[in-house]
Amino acid sequence: MLAAGAFQYFRPLPTTAATSVVAASERLGTSPALPWPAAGQAALYVDGIGAIGTSGGQSAVPMASTAKIMTALVVLEDRPLALAQPGPVITVTQADVATFRAERNQNESVLPVTAGEQLNEYQLLQGLLLPSASNYGDLLARWDLGDLVTFVNRMNARAAALGMTGTHYADVSGFSPLTVGIASDLVTLARTAMRQPVFAEIVAQTQATLPVAGVVHNLDTLLAQGGVIGIKTGHTDQAGGCFVVAVDLSIDGSPARIYGAVMGQPNALAGAFSATTTLLHALGPALHRRSVVQRNDVIARYQTPWGEAGAVVASQSIAWVLIDGAMVVRRITLDELPASLPAGSRVGALFIEAGAYRAEVPLVTATAINGPDAGWRLTRGF
Repeated sequence: MLAAGAFQYFRPLPTTAATSVVAASERLGTSPALPWPAAGQAALYVDGIGAIGTSGGQSAVPMASTAKIMTALVVLEDRPLALAQPGPVITVTQADVATFRAERNQNESVLPVTAGEQLNEYQLLQGLLLPSASNYGDLLARWDLGDLVTFVNRMNARAAALGMTGTHYADVSGFSPLTVGIASDLVTLARTAMRQPVFAEIVAQTQATLPVAGVVHNLDTLLAQGGVIGIKTGHTDQAGGCFVVAVDLSIDGSPARIYGAVMGQPNALAGAFSATTTLLHALGPALHRRSVVQRNDVIARYQTPWGEAGAVVASQSIAWVLIDGAMVVRRITLDELPASLPAGSRVGALFIEAGAYRAEVPLVTATAINGPDAGWRLTRGF
């Protein structure tokens, strides 16, 4: 009899399975009806959230001088510059002066140059990106890779590497109507270019002073308004008004970076600026910092065979800037619970997704699991 009691007492104790008590998905609020432009194309993207939406279809259309974003990106990737570093000096040739005159005669956006003038890489990028000088783009391209054809090929290869499947470059400036793209591709390009500190610094400048051209001004008249920090305008008769924008906002005390692009807008740049402003004014109020889980939120519950009940809780809080109507998806993994366990022991994980956000939150026991008493051990099964 004693042996039977000892056997009963020391038998292995069963584990306990906890059960999730949270929804697998949840929609936070109602999605906003954004005022997409009636003409052309548009796209919006928020860091962390991801793509907000597009309008106007996915057919490639002329992009005008927004192509110069790629020109600058390729140059900076080939010839990196650190902040406060002017870079190599390029001497203007008589051929460069001829290019200036030819492009001026066909009404391209250009800046005057003289043979023998010396411009450093930083100054050439300023001339390219602020007043949108096409001849500065030609200068940079020839200096970087020797000729325009090779440089344009590099632009297309870089676009392919970025997944810009709707984009094709026929020139370095975007003056050619055969240089085409889609709004979402321009957003992808903008996000990449703005990771270059020198690029981001230049497009945030309202003006620059160059050796022969003198003081030049940024064509982005929205700069510094409503958080706008760049990045590039474009306009031709074939392309209409185009604008690629980056905006920094504070949403409930948290930083948020917005990227947008509009293409094919009527009324040239005025129309592009108007369409962009309308979109941004509607998007901002639809962004909120939302708690997706708080520390000690109950994620699962358990009850042991001997009657101990308890909770499994989140070990940390997570809050993200999200757009109204965002879907939060939760996936939970839970370990089998042993017969005894201290409070705060990790017993699983909560995986949360919303837009481009991802987080893993350890799950822990809220209280200790003490195990069964002697009476339960001796009488279990009877």
